[in-house]
Amino acid sequence: MSDTARSSSARVIQPSVTVRSAEPPDAETILLMIKALAASQGVGNRVHATLDHIRRDFFGHGKRIDALIGERGGVPAGLALFQEIYTTWDAEPALMVNDLFVDEAARGLGVGLALMQAIARTAKTRGCASVQLNVIHANRNATFFDQLGFVHQEDLLSYRLDANGLFKMLEMAG
Repeated sequence: MSDTARSSSARVIQPSVTVRSAEPPDAETILLMIKALAASQGVGNRVHATLDHIRRDFFGHGKRIDALIGERGGVPAGLALFQEIYTTWDAEPALMVNDLFVDEAARGLGVGLALMQAIARTAKTRGCASVQLNVIHANRNATFFDQLGFVHQEDLLSYRLDANGLFKMLEMAG
């Protein structure tokens, strides 16, 4: 057998990556990926979302968030969750990426890139000035965002007021 025939027969063809908008039948997949993302970050116990929450907030009347599913060979391999926000300094809308998850077996195969490119196209279509995201300190793959052109903003700190804090703040008001 020639070297050419040998190398072509040993070639492994990788399925291409496709990205699509999530649909109501994807609710369970979305929830599983949200839980997998939290578990991979060591905070799996923080997920309180249920299928009812996903159905209501992603697909119901008054939808609150958008979801994209990244697939390889027709199998879900990644998830991007995002929503439109308004940047007062730019006086224009922006997209905020809430979560980006790629299944461990599909990392490095273009799923994350395809999802982020789809978000960029969505931002352009919607007339957004930017795409923003927050990355936890423990994220070993944070350099991925640097490679995409995201710039870490040293002058910003991320704060969160959870349900208990919100309750306490309202109690302070009397």
